[in-house]
Amino acid sequence: MLQKVICIDDDPIALLLSKLVISKANFASEVVTLPNGLDGICYLEKEEVIVNYSNAAEPLLILLDLNMPVMGGWEFLEQFSARLAGYYVGTKIILLSSSIDPSDIQKSKQFDMVVDFFPKPLTKEILQTILQKIQQ
Repeated sequence: MLQKVICIDDDPIALLLSKLVISKANFASEVVTLPNGLDGICYLEKEEVIVNYSNAAEPLLILLDLNMPVMGGWEFLEQFSARLAGYYVGTKIILLSSSIDPSDIQKSKQFDMVVDFFPKPLTKEILQTILQKIQQ
């Protein structure tokens, strides 16, 4: 079981479903939900969050939607890479999106911390695949 998973998505129903699936699968002790990429960056910039994860035994896992208002997933990835990746070494990001555009999947490969790309909604089977990928 992971200590914490961060879910960033503007759809409150998708966040609720993700939280329920993660809880029922005993995948993580804590789920932090945030409604857009900007809130995700602001959360990860907090000193206490940085301190907790700079010495963490396990990598941080972020489940990220692509299409969101305020700051979308692509901009989040760019900001995270430029400003925060040094604090969160080993972070794993899973893109969860309703997009089936092959160019989105290709673009996701430009970011080292992106482990995989899955369609919404999050399922128990997807969580099992994620766990295998992040433990490699």
